Amino acid sequence: MLCPIIRFVLRRASRPARISRGERVVPAPFLYTHQRYFSGHLLSRRLAPDQSMANESLKKMDLDRVEKAIKQALGNSDAWDHNKLKSLLHVICILPISDVMRFADYAVGGYCPDGGKASFPLLTEEEMFLIDKPYHEWATEPFDKLQYSCHENIKALYMNTGDDVHLKTPPFAAFPARLVPLYSKIWLGRAPISHDRWLEKKMDDPANYRNLFELMEDILLIFSWLNDYQTQLRLRSAFNHLFDSYVEFGSAANLRREQSGIKERLDMAGMCVEYFRSIATTASNRTHQWLVDRVNEVQSRAFDQYTASLERAGTDQEAIGAAGRKYYECVQDLNALLTKADYHLSIPMSDFKGVTSSDDALDLDLPIRAKIYAEIAESKSWRFQEAILKRQDQDPPQEKVFQDILTSMNPEKQPAPPRFRDYELFQGHYHEGKKNRAEIRKVLRGEPKTFAEEYWITILKERMEFYLSHGRDRKTHRWGFVCYRLTYNQTDEEWATFQKKFEADVFRSGKWIEGYDSIADMAGIEYVDGRDFAITEGDIEAAKKHFKSTYTVLPTLGRMWTLDFLVIDTPSYQSYARPPGEEKPLPLPFGPSFGDEGGFVRLVDTTNYDQQFLDESAPGYTGSFNVLSTLILEDLYPLITSQIIRPSSLWPIARLHPQGVYVGPTVIGQEAWFEWQRIDKVTMTSAFIKHLREKKAALGNAK
Repeated sequence: MLCPIIRFVLRRASRPARISRGERVVPAPFLYTHQRYFSGHLLSRRLAPDQSMANESLKKMDLDRVEKAIKQALGNSDAWDHNKLKSLLHVICILPISDVMRFADYAVGGYCPDGGKASFPLLTEEEMFLIDKPYHEWATEPFDKLQYSCHENIKALYMNTGDDVHLKTPPFAAFPARLVPLYSKIWLGRAPISHDRWLEKKMDDPANYRNLFELMEDILLIFSWLNDYQTQLRLRSAFNHLFDSYVEFGSAANLRREQSGIKERLDMAGMCVEYFRSIATTASNRTHQWLVDRVNEVQSRAFDQYTASLERAGTDQEAIGAAGRKYYECVQDLNALLTKADYHLSIPMSDFKGVTSSDDALDLDLPIRAKIYAEIAESKSWRFQEAILKRQDQDPPQEKVFQDILTSMNPEKQPAPPRFRDYELFQGHYHEGKKNRAEIRKVLRGEPKTFAEEYWITILKERMEFYLSHGRDRKTHRWGFVCYRLTYNQTDEEWATFQKKFEADVFRSGKWIEGYDSIADMAGIEYVDGRDFAITEGDIEAAKKHFKSTYTVLPTLGRMWTLDFLVIDTPSYQSYARPPGEEKPLPLPFGPSFGDEGGFVRLVDTTNYDQQFLDESAPGYTGSFNVLSTLILEDLYPLITSQIIRPSSLWPIARLHPQGVYVGPTVIGQEAWFEWQRIDKVTMTSAFIKHLREKKAALGNAK
């Protein structure tokens, strides 16, 4: 017989889909405004004082231009929708070339991605440069006959020439595009969500636990994919090729050291394993501990709210049952996924070259880890969970009529079954589950982990110290983004007010991002007023030309990023000048979604992409999109400066947002709400444009 915890994971009660069709909610009227094009016309702040003036304005209005601007801002619902996003695949490199680029920080600086120090002798700076030089230019026999460099050999892996026997299994694979931003954060060993963003999205409230639940589902999908046989095969093949390349270089470098009288020897095999294992374990363990902490936080608050609700309910049995059900659904749904996370979140490196066998259960294949978890769980007492499941099984089956199905979309309006009224049962269930899972987790994964600063912060600090030691002024040197002002109609006072609000969003606490407090005071935004360089209002191409000719240093961490920049255009300014009202819970059948309607700026990508690549991976991408201002330094900067992805990879989920805003990794319910809003706005605005066309035609015929 399956123990209750495994039984529950396998047969978790189905719940009404949050994104299914429900009663249509009539949205508030929508009127698009864009001062650059519409100032003085019908769609601007000032309406015509009388009908005749309005008619004259309509006659002069370029409705094609108006419609184009609206579609550019809101997207074309015929070209993009939620189903297209869910089916879009992005070809990713399972062993990113950015990891090879950062290997130098480990091999020369000794910085491990997990925050530790390298266990092996380090390369000298001269030897690091030799990695790029053909062997015949510096190596001794037998390597002096080799016409390629170590990096050229590694590059062949990513070029996928197929000429070498080692390259028959390339490191590329198709992956859901909507998950690429989240996958990239996880692979970089970063916290999935910062504390400020967590609160902004109101994910600390148990009433909104579905957001965390769906995020956990996406994380489980990512780690299931990383543990898939084909993914492991490609990852192993890529690693083994890198391993062989570095070992060959190490052998040549050691012969050179020997001839130079240097006794210390490089162990490139050990370094290669230590570096990449550090990446894999940090990605797994930091994500897992973050989930454990967040689930504990939400469940603890849910239990406290349940206890408080019982005190308010007194002897009202219906209120007691409603409180019990609300508590149980939150806690048990999250428990089901946390159970899976305990044995899913690992990236094993068994059978990788240079990796010695270990007793660590997390190095085993996923099915074996799941079996071990189940066996440990069987040894625990689940008395309270068993009692709840037994009572659930004893509930009489009910035939539902259509009205019952509609009512089921809002469980709070349904009377809770009697089993939800037993406080002692649910109190025992809470403490029993928490204790048992912690003990199982300790056996399977070891003691709870503490983490050093995130790797990008380590590298950023090292870079900044280098710049400061080579003449940069500590008082003025900053890391961050260049930001162009391309909207000019504001007074100085209005602009100062905007900047104050904008910077309050940008410069956040960084809580839950380990090490952020050590770099926060060096963050900055470098403003460029387009008027100073004769850039026309809203002319992004002119700003791009100026940026590329002005900021010519190589793009790297620790200074202003020189591959992409920010723009404050009219829509960006209006997102602060006319902020949305207070966010309220969404109408049924949508789940909770908060924190996605704040102020934003435009991110401009200077990369020249192959059109075929864009058509396949980022359809509709034109090189820029909006980004929530609160994400600029905490989320966007480390993501794109680490060069694991480019902005084009963020576009597919940004495109679904009603204003085309990147709001961080999104979940299914959140995306469904975006689509509903966007389609409704496009539909209503299209109807309005149609009305204007008809009226304009009538005015012309009246002549």
